[in-house]
Amino acid sequence: MKRHLYLYIVAFIFIIGSFLLIKQGLTAVAGGEENSPVYELELERWNIYNDGTHPIETAKGINSALQWAKANGYKTFQIPAGTYLIAKGTQQSDPEARINMVSDMDLLLDEETILQKEANEFELYSVLYIGPNVKNVTVRGGSLVGDREDHDFSKKGPDTGGTHEWGNGIEIVGAENIVIDGVKIEKFTGDGIIVSGTTVTGSYITETTLESGGLDNQGNPIKADGKIRSNNREVTHFDNPAYDKFKNIHFWLPEGVNSGSKVDVFYYRKDGSFIKADKNIRFHSGESIIPNEADHFRAVFEAPSTKGVKVNRMTVNISRNVTIQNSDIGYNRRQGISLVGSDGVKIINNHIHHTNGTAPQSGIDIEPGFFPGRNTVIKGNTFTDNKIQIVLAYGENVTIEDNRFDQNVAGGVGIHAHKGFRGKVVVKDNIFNGSGLTLYPEKAEATANSFNKGEVKLLGKNIIFSDAELVDASLSIGKEPGQEISNVEIQHNGHLPGVLYIWDEPVSIKDVTIKAKTNGQGLIFGTGNSESVYERLTVGDFDRQGTVLPVGIYKKCNFNAGTLEINREGKYLLNKCTIKDEERLLTVNSTYGAPDVTIQNSVFEVTGNIGYGAAIYVLGAEAFSLKNSIVSAENNTEKKPLIKIGPYGHPTPTKVFGATVKGNTFNATLESLALDTSNSGTDAPSYRIEENTVYNAKLRLKENDLNKNNKLLKK
Repeated sequence: MKRHLYLYIVAFIFIIGSFLLIKQGLTAVAGGEENSPVYELELERWNIYNDGTHPIETAKGINSALQWAKANGYKTFQIPAGTYLIAKGTQQSDPEARINMVSDMDLLLDEETILQKEANEFELYSVLYIGPNVKNVTVRGGSLVGDREDHDFSKKGPDTGGTHEWGNGIEIVGAENIVIDGVKIEKFTGDGIIVSGTTVTGSYITETTLESGGLDNQGNPIKADGKIRSNNREVTHFDNPAYDKFKNIHFWLPEGVNSGSKVDVFYYRKDGSFIKADKNIRFHSGESIIPNEADHFRAVFEAPSTKGVKVNRMTVNISRNVTIQNSDIGYNRRQGISLVGSDGVKIINNHIHHTNGTAPQSGIDIEPGFFPGRNTVIKGNTFTDNKIQIVLAYGENVTIEDNRFDQNVAGGVGIHAHKGFRGKVVVKDNIFNGSGLTLYPEKAEATANSFNKGEVKLLGKNIIFSDAELVDASLSIGKEPGQEISNVEIQHNGHLPGVLYIWDEPVSIKDVTIKAKTNGQGLIFGTGNSESVYERLTVGDFDRQGTVLPVGIYKKCNFNAGTLEINREGKYLLNKCTIKDEERLLTVNSTYGAPDVTIQNSVFEVTGNIGYGAAIYVLGAEAFSLKNSIVSAENNTEKKPLIKIGPYGHPTPTKVFGATVKGNTFNATLESLALDTSNSGTDAPSYRIEENTVYNAKLRLKENDLNKNNKLLKK
């Protein structure tokens, strides 16, 4: 009986204790000392004002409350509705004049919460600072408002340039696992959000710690002309505790080394045994990863001698795994969002708009300088009237997907990817309205985008551009070799001078269709290249203004655009092409050098009366060859030739230095000329005219032409 009573008492105590623990865990009294997961900011307790006054007290109170909430185990810090004026401070980037975020905390702002920066004269400031080593933070809701409209731009700091471009809404520096969600950020003198890094430690490698020679693949010293190596582990060791966390080396500001050269890094254990080599590290934004067991390293540089050599070896902390989503970022002066030291940033479903005031004026700018700026995703955003929508100045690996770019800004720039941007550049499924796209990076990919009234410029090697729609937008290709353009439809209504510009490097075009009403503005311009291939290029112009054909190989192309013109030096091949017009089909001349033209297995058709000169008018060529093709003008009532080689008028020295017309069929409706070579030049060579079938027309050939096996028939 006593044993049973004892068990009942223990069970009763356990039940009561559990009830009290549950009651304590569920209690969420605002400002209470209980360990509640959510802390709602108590204004009076911390001497905070939400009426837009007392900025010093307000900034100090919020920071004190944050530290207290962190120390007491809260996970969410809630700021109620109101306007909170954040102090202007007493110095540049004053840590007491901003909210300094803590780790493992969500900052929840009411929909009517405004964090307003006090009007000031400082060039560097922020409202919310998420600093080095801060982790696991979400900022959600509310508004951050800068002092752009009331800022004093006349002052200049002792170490600043007077541009006042560094007043930021949110500053994320060397932080990790950060989410900005549903925040309105506007009217800052600098950036809405800047994501950056900071230096951790480093040393200078100078001529006093260098010697001539290189290192072999096992890290042993060897003689090597034009190379120098570090020889003092005191400046290349990993004794600093920071290396327990930060496993990277960067090489900055090289002096005395060969221009454009790179660095080889060799890692060693404490006993001197070799671990690994990391070669061809770029200066500035290149990075070498330190092995866990490494005690020190040796670096090999390309330089004529050690004299005057100086390299800054640094280890950095960059922001990682940052998400910016569902936010409204507008009317900021320098940038909407800057990424200047980051890895793994996602910018999703934001409205980024009306960035203007001081350069660069971008919606998003990835420009890390010496720091890495890699692995960025920009998806589902709307960009409106930023001076530059996106600039990729430096960095590595970016995907720009499913965004909308609306721009009606004088001199505005859409996406501009600079040649300094490396790695994978993917631009897909975006809508460009008034915004253009400029790509320099090698192997960039632009797929399934649509463009309205903009310019697309492909300026780098091996770029892929496919599955695109362009309306009143121009496409420039072939500046560098290896570009591939496919499945592109261009509709042109005469608002731009030209649709397609082809530079002089080899490119590949497949399945490109141009439907134009040019209003005299022209269609295709440029040089082309004898190795360029244009396959299934279809060109139609309702105004029949004609166009120039750049040099290259045309396969299964279709032209109904007025008179085509071939006018420059290089090899042209038209194979299985169709060319139609009401009056004239093709003019060949040597305005920019004598072309070498071969046309085969193609169809030429004049649907009305032949216009001036001839249907095919050859005035200048290194060589002209027409083989196994059909040339028709069955509605023609004019006595003009289907093909004429040489001009009208008084005989002059020839400009057509070779011609072959073989195996073709000519169709006419009256006793006109199928081919006229009679005035091709006083010194014209013998042209080969053979095995052609001519219906309802004649041949007018000069005496020295080879006239062989041609059939003149009537239908």
